[in-house]
Amino acid sequence: MFTAFLSFLFIVPFISAAAINQRAITGPHCIGAAVGDDAHGPYTPEATALSCNTAQGGAIDPAGFVDTDGTGRKDDPSMGLPSLMHVFIVWVVWKIDGNSIGHGGNCNNGVAPIVPTPIMLQQLETDGVTPIGSPVQILDRSDADGPLVEAPSLVKVNGVYVLFFSSNCYSGGLYDTSYATADSIKGPYTKAGAPDAPLLQTGTPYSQLYSPGGLDIGPGGVNVVFHADLGTTVNTRQMYAGQVTITGKTVHFT
Repeated sequence: MFTAFLSFLFIVPFISAAAINQRAITGPHCIGAAVGDDAHGPYTPEATALSCNTAQGGAIDPAGFVDTDGTGRKDDPSMGLPSLMHVFIVWVVWKIDGNSIGHGGNCNNGVAPIVPTPIMLQQLETDGVTPIGSPVQILDRSDADGPLVEAPSLVKVNGVYVLFFSSNCYSGGLYDTSYATADSIKGPYTKAGAPDAPLLQTGTPYSQLYSPGGLDIGPGGVNVVFHADLGTTVNTRQMYAGQVTITGKTVHFT
């Protein structure tokens, strides 16, 4: 559905290092996009980044989302098209990497003053790469989230927007996956609380999990993938696949 609407162009968001000079290989990151005519590539990077947020620490963890505006339009029945079609709207979410310029401690953001790590939302043209207007902040860390929130993934089920995110530090056993919900794509988003969240954490709901995060949900709101440590070492992460059920503003694994 997404690719057909984009005239069969395949859009891949990615992260690149923002070069301080021609020889720099580290520094704040930007999010960009690459476009190809086939899912297997080749892909050509766009010349302009979608966002950099350099002064705030950089931009990472982009994830696309295609929404409908809830309205329809009539099409010509003589062409064999449906009489009603939804109008699609393209968005991208990402994290501003504030903890990269933190003051030390847990994930470099455990020492005051704590730096914000907001989740941003940007509408795009139907080409999937051209921004419309300015991005808006839809979430940020709180004390309960530890040093950060990151790895956003957005879906809409039965009119409810569900924003999945990770919190705490990936290098320790407190790293988890949670979610927030809203009635409008721009929020306000309300973070789920106990006993419904965190959705994934060390040992729960599966005993083999240690430091699970980075959950990405498919457009149907059912299939998910996420990663967790192999054993208890952050040096090796392994991918898991699963399914969730979204009922109203509550999510659980099936």
